[in-house]
Amino acid sequence: MIIALRLRKTVSPNLVFNLATMSNPNLSPFLFICLMIISSHSISICMADESNEASIRHRLMPGTSKNDMPQTTLVDDRRKTLNRINGVLRDTDTGGEEEFNYIEATALGPKNWGSLKPDWKICADGKSQSPINIDANSAQVMPGDLKRAYIDAPAVLINGVNNIGVIWKGDAGGIEVNGSTYKLVQCHWHTPSEHTIDGKRFDAELHLVHSNGMGQKAVVGILQNIGPPDPFIGNLTEEIDVLDTNEEIDLEKISATNIKDGSKTNYRYFGSFTTPPCTEGVIWTIEAQVRSISQGQINLLKGSHQREFRENARPIQLLGERQIWKFDLPGATE
Repeated sequence: MIIALRLRKTVSPNLVFNLATMSNPNLSPFLFICLMIISSHSISICMADESNEASIRHRLMPGTSKNDMPQTTLVDDRRKTLNRINGVLRDTDTGGEEEFNYIEATALGPKNWGSLKPDWKICADGKSQSPINIDANSAQVMPGDLKRAYIDAPAVLINGVNNIGVIWKGDAGGIEVNGSTYKLVQCHWHTPSEHTIDGKRFDAELHLVHSNGMGQKAVVGILQNIGPPDPFIGNLTEEIDVLDTNEEIDLEKISATNIKDGSKTNYRYFGSFTTPPCTEGVIWTIEAQVRSISQGQINLLKGSHQREFRENARPIQLLGERQIWKFDLPGATE
């Protein structure tokens, strides 16, 4: 079922959001791909369920086909969750050997990801891939929402083949995006950053990966530059220092509330996982406020314990027909 509204520009976008939310309190964050400035005279809104999402994406993104927009599915299998969720790779089927890497001049490098496995084809052919460069001046100002409610929960620290991540085993809370709740699943780091703003790359990027009951994924990206230590990594220093490749350490209870976030200005767009299989349909929120991380912590993440990650940032992908939205959170301070 599709509900469409067409309103004159004299109607406030905030009112539009309020009307949409009243009609559906559990409004899917897919609204963001449907709420677009069609022209200088009107705003169009559409709401869709998963069965017709690809069709609407096709209408809003000329030049793409429905088959280019695969649906994401929620995987409850804990083993698969521990092995690979957007960058935490711990593949027991390959004995811990890397299935891909970030070195351009190699057979496993980013340019070849799409040909390494049949289900990785979208890494090369996808129309909504991540990461991207964010042009701050061309971002469309729109109402946006991001509410955080993280809690303590048991977790494990995992040293994958290509990076280190924290995976929560219990309910760690999550975020709310326009009325839809996403549970925190894991977080991991990339050095240097994967996303850029106005062409500028940062020293690191933390990804907080969330999932909802319909299998939709929402990732919050926090950019970091060299400066004072990151308190969240600081609490994990001893464990990371002794963590061997393909190993995990129980962290008992840990909360993402220790992560410095809450940027006033944020960017949002629809993209993909930045690692194979590069699944699309991911809602990305990139905080404009750059946080700090110490050089020692970056060295720790890259590591010297049988892993030496080198750089683990995927090259920038084409934006194509996609729109980047920009919104401020009320009450937040930079």
